[in-house]
Amino acid sequence: MKLRFVIVMLVFTALPLSVIAETGDIQGTVYQRSTGKSLVDADVHILETDQHQKTDENGVFRFTELPAGAYTFVVTHPIEAAPTKVSVDISSGDTTEVKIHLGAVFKLEAVVVEGKRLPPTVSRTEIRGSELLRIPGTANDALKGLTTLPSIGIPNDYFGALYIRGSEPGSNLYYLDRTPLGYPFHWGGLLSTISSETIETIDIYAGGYGAEFGLDSQAVLDIYARDRIEKSWGGKFNLNILYSEGLLEAKIGDKGYISASGRRSYLDLIAGPILEEQTGQKQQFPYFSDYQLKFAYPLGEKHRLTLNAFAATDHFKIVEESSEFTIEDETGVQTVEGGLASVLFQNGFNGQGVHLRSDFTENLTSHLSLTRSFNFLTIIFEAPFNEEVSQNPEGEWVLDSADYGHYDVKINVPVYTLREDVSYRFTPKFQFQPGFLLSFSPANSFEDGRFPEYETSDEDVTRVTPIIEDGEVIGEETRIGPETQLTGVEEIHDEFGHDFYRAEGYFQGRYDPLSFLSVALGVRVDYLNVTQQVSIQPRGSVSFILPNRSNLRFAYGHYEQSPQPSQLLAEDGNRALASSLTRHYIMELEHELSSQTELKLATYYKDAQKLVTPDEVANYLNQGTAYVGGAEVFLRHRIPDKFFGWISYAYTHAERRENPDTAYQPYLFDNTHIVSVVANYNFTPNFEVGAKWQYLSGTSEAPISSIVLIQDPVTRGLNPLLASADEQLSTELAPYHKLDFRVSYKWRLWGVRVGGFLDILNVYNRKNTIQFIFEEATLDVQGQEVGIEREVFDAPQLPRIIYFGLTLEF
Repeated sequence: MKLRFVIVMLVFTALPLSVIAETGDIQGTVYQRSTGKSLVDADVHILETDQHQKTDENGVFRFTELPAGAYTFVVTHPIEAAPTKVSVDISSGDTTEVKIHLGAVFKLEAVVVEGKRLPPTVSRTEIRGSELLRIPGTANDALKGLTTLPSIGIPNDYFGALYIRGSEPGSNLYYLDRTPLGYPFHWGGLLSTISSETIETIDIYAGGYGAEFGLDSQAVLDIYARDRIEKSWGGKFNLNILYSEGLLEAKIGDKGYISASGRRSYLDLIAGPILEEQTGQKQQFPYFSDYQLKFAYPLGEKHRLTLNAFAATDHFKIVEESSEFTIEDETGVQTVEGGLASVLFQNGFNGQGVHLRSDFTENLTSHLSLTRSFNFLTIIFEAPFNEEVSQNPEGEWVLDSADYGHYDVKINVPVYTLREDVSYRFTPKFQFQPGFLLSFSPANSFEDGRFPEYETSDEDVTRVTPIIEDGEVIGEETRIGPETQLTGVEEIHDEFGHDFYRAEGYFQGRYDPLSFLSVALGVRVDYLNVTQQVSIQPRGSVSFILPNRSNLRFAYGHYEQSPQPSQLLAEDGNRALASSLTRHYIMELEHELSSQTELKLATYYKDAQKLVTPDEVANYLNQGTAYVGGAEVFLRHRIPDKFFGWISYAYTHAERRENPDTAYQPYLFDNTHIVSVVANYNFTPNFEVGAKWQYLSGTSEAPISSIVLIQDPVTRGLNPLLASADEQLSTELAPYHKLDFRVSYKWRLWGVRVGGFLDILNVYNRKNTIQFIFEEATLDVQGQEVGIEREVFDAPQLPRIIYFGLTLEF
């Protein structure tokens, strides 16, 4: 059945289409010859394609995905009487950078930028940050906009974690300028932890990628921040109802760059004082913050040094009274406040990187990176028990004594990584790419707790308590039942420390034996000291340019996932566990309907073996299997400086078997049909309107731990927070659809570019819901068995919401 599904999807996707061409990009800046200043609103016209574009406020223009060849550019501006005509050769797979000086004499410099466009790769989608942050309903967040692409995320209003082609979020690798990004989302998916204003592009490798990416990944998101501007300096500030954000950047010399950006939410500054006034206790309402720093500078003609640093944190502290005592004596009725309970939560990371890119020759390049990342998690809970009251000398009843229970968790995980990627072109037809990655992680955790122990009597006890209203006793309540008494205190103390070493290496070759054929073959070898096992992962792909110029690609690869440290090193862990293995089978077809429109079709099948699952006594074994199959359609259209938009469709079918004695069951978000439609149109350079519509057919029932996730420092990924509740609580997404609308306008005020935007979420106020299923269960609560009946609860998602913000650019 599985094989039949793959064959049907491969045949469907191989239907003949029309034209695709090898393409390149061009980016240029227009200057006035006499002053050397960049020119805004210069008209750049390509004669061969009849495309026009106006230069932006920095004098920059950009045309993308032009078929390779020679082009004639005609540049005009009102301050220069005569137009300037230049000829430029655009190479396949490259971005050509030019400078054009208008006036009596012009100068043309054609330079291939250091970061060349990557060669065509299976399952890689490149998307621009400038487009993602303008998608309606994403709160100016580029990573949230990724959910409009096929097979990335599940449309809903609360949980933003990315499920890429049926894989769990913890198996995604994130990089920001080659530095590992171990904490991609605030609060498990609310917003991304990096500034979208600095993102240049995001390359999404949904599967079937080459040997350059390593162990513990089923998908990779490679994020690149801007590293150059044309003007001397600039900045942008963003103020909206959720957070404030600032960005400052400057040019250093001719080719250097420096930037700093930061962001902070401020709901705590508004709601915190209100909550503090109500409770009488100092509160720290939940908030998030993050920052990014970047420095880039050329070291001679062949080397470029980049330094980057970034950090993010989520934080809250809540304090409230845990109990209240009512005392009735001869003076009347008194209420005595009990002790204070508090909970502190901090989760976050920081990372730093030093990167050196070297173009030794035209054929030999090297990219060396030394990075450090630090992930942390702190949870401190404190609550009183065994509280006693007494009368003070003034006759007032007060809290006399209380014992306090607590539970503290602190996890700190630094990771030091050395990574090198080399590319050498032996001949025009053969390119060799070796590389390695070495990492060291001295992880440590601390757990400390003190909990009261209770014992329940076998006999019923009658308890009479007064009923008080407005300070007066109006009756009494009688309860009959077993009595619970404090019998002792349980204390736990656990410290964990382990040094994790990882060594990874790869080599792959890309060979183009014929003009219409390209083959990539590689292998990756990984070693992790905690498992003391070597994994060998072969990968390969082949690409054909069909007679009608369509591009057809096939890929196959092994992708291994090492066990989580707790599954190996905990008391019930298994040191003999091996890495699980997933094999990817992928077929893709691309073609260009025009120079501005592209169509991509894909089908995939993933076969997972040796998954780590518990047996009946909670021992972990490599006994699970699973498979995921799906199909995708992606149609994108761009008109430079005028319109961008796409239509995407994805279908996913996933099943999993926990052990050989059980049947396959739907897994995670199985049987989903997802449609996304995005369109943004510029009526003028300063006025833009956009809309986004998404549809989800509904999902199968999934355990709550697959949705409510936490950034786990040890595995450096999104992992279950409520895994222990899976047997009692699950969730199911009902059919969902929603329309979001956005309008933005920019104007100049005192030399500053001011912008405003208005987002209307859920325009037609669709009543979307999330279903939570509470299974029948018996729980032990303070020594008493409490029965819970099965209950289904429909939680509403967001109604119509108006979201607005203001930006300042200079």
